[in-house]
Amino acid sequence: MRIALIEPDLRHAEIVSRLLLAGGHACHHFRASAPFVASAENVFFDLLVTDAFCGDAAAEDVIPRVRRVLPGLPVVVLMTTPRESELVAMLQAGADDCLSKPVRGPETLARIDALMRRAGIRRPRNHVREMFGEYAFDSGRAIVSFRGQNVTLTPKELQFALLLFTNMSRPVSRAHILETVWSRRRDVRSRTLDTHASRIRTKLELRPEFGYTLMPLYGYGYRLDQIPIEKPDSADKAGLNERIVETL
Repeated sequence: MRIALIEPDLRHAEIVSRLLLAGGHACHHFRASAPFVASAENVFFDLLVTDAFCGDAAAEDVIPRVRRVLPGLPVVVLMTTPRESELVAMLQAGADDCLSKPVRGPETLARIDALMRRAGIRRPRNHVREMFGEYAFDSGRAIVSFRGQNVTLTPKELQFALLLFTNMSRPVSRAHILETVWSRRRDVRSRTLDTHASRIRTKLELRPEFGYTLMPLYGYGYRLDQIPIEKPDSADKAGLNERIVETL
């Protein structure tokens, strides 16, 4: 996940950054809230971890400003020996969770994973073979089998498709796609991502007539949905049969 960290204390910021990296997350550190809010105008983040004091403002004041830029962004606040009244005030201000400083590794990662699950963000698993309805992903051979056919995908297409199927009916941000598929490379153009999405849609036949739609979400990312296949109305069938009889 792409996680933003607002932490004025550089020593603690290094500890948290290493912890998040060890947990498989990408951490972007900011020493104050203003640079983060400016960055969030152009870069999407999956989670914000912030100190109770953001270097230039209190977290209670920063959370509403952040949510105006990134609506629904989950926020974890780090607090030093907080009293119950301070925890209540922070949660009422919009924080999704609070952690004591200095952070404890396993607990911090577990809480972040739990929060991301509640937010509906999932990662593809690392099994060699995955089944999603009629689609069978063979990661070892980069082959997807469905409706009696085998389709070969490139490694990037396979990772992208697995990410979409793992998050069926959930929006997946471009930042999360780039982190998972392109390992956070900064030189990947938006057109490259869109081209891969188009190829996946074509190769895997993700079309309404087959019960799937792969839709771009403007300014955000993509979402794969499974939809019911429309069948001819029974009355229409009956009328069609009558016309056939009359013709015969």
